[in-house]
Amino acid sequence: MIEYTLNKSDDVNVCFKNLYEIVTCLRDPKDGCPWDKEQMPSDIIRSMQGEIYEYIDALTEKDNSHVSEELGDVFLNLFLLAKIHDQNGDFKITDTLNDACEKYIRRHPHVFKDQKLDTSTQVLENWQKIKRDVEGRKEDTQDFFHNIERNAPELERCYKISKKAAKAGFEWQNLDGVFDKVNEELNEVKNAKTPEEITDELGDVLFSVVNLCRYMHVKPQDALQSANHKFIKRFNSMYTSVLKDGKTLEELDFQSWDDYWNKAKKETQNSER
Repeated sequence: MIEYTLNKSDDVNVCFKNLYEIVTCLRDPKDGCPWDKEQMPSDIIRSMQGEIYEYIDALTEKDNSHVSEELGDVFLNLFLLAKIHDQNGDFKITDTLNDACEKYIRRHPHVFKDQKLDTSTQVLENWQKIKRDVEGRKEDTQDFFHNIERNAPELERCYKISKKAAKAGFEWQNLDGVFDKVNEELNEVKNAKTPEEITDELGDVLFSVVNLCRYMHVKPQDALQSANHKFIKRFNSMYTSVLKDGKTLEELDFQSWDDYWNKAKKETQNSER
């Protein structure tokens, strides 16, 4: 047992210290939590991904109390990562924070020095220039996409790949060309025969649709999130109607499915706008 008394505070420094102390207790080799002591960075990052998704859900719900709770869980996972690396002798959290402070001061000369940058575009261009010229981060001459995160969700990674290629000049001249590409890839799916061909062609369809999203200035994950939300809302409305009619989903024929779906679309249309 570890004796610990939490002293809540309005001082952010004290609050961060409290949380790190709690994490230190959880990771205590003798009296810490058996589950927390077993965790390694590869375990924590999966947990943290889940917490970030929960934070996004709370943010979408616009429930500030829930948002605050989920953000706290994200901080806990960050501090657990820092503590594990400290215990492994990799680096200390103070090293991480000092390095981060130096880096972000260095990359914001328009804030911390007298350099004048008026637009977000200028800021981003200068950011890349500092990474290249000051920090020595050179481009990989064998891999144009080397700085795109390999472990990012594939939908997001696809968007970044498409965006970087377009920024270099590999871009459609007009929207019609993008639409034609999507239709071309759909036709190739129809002609695919083997499972391997089908997988390959469906991948091309997804990539071309993500490219269409980028061209039309829409984040594909935002579009898909909206579609998921809409489908769930409509399906649940349909599900409720089926149960009210004393039926089950399993007994519906194709025409009944279509009728209930169209009814649900009308019932949820106003709330989807």
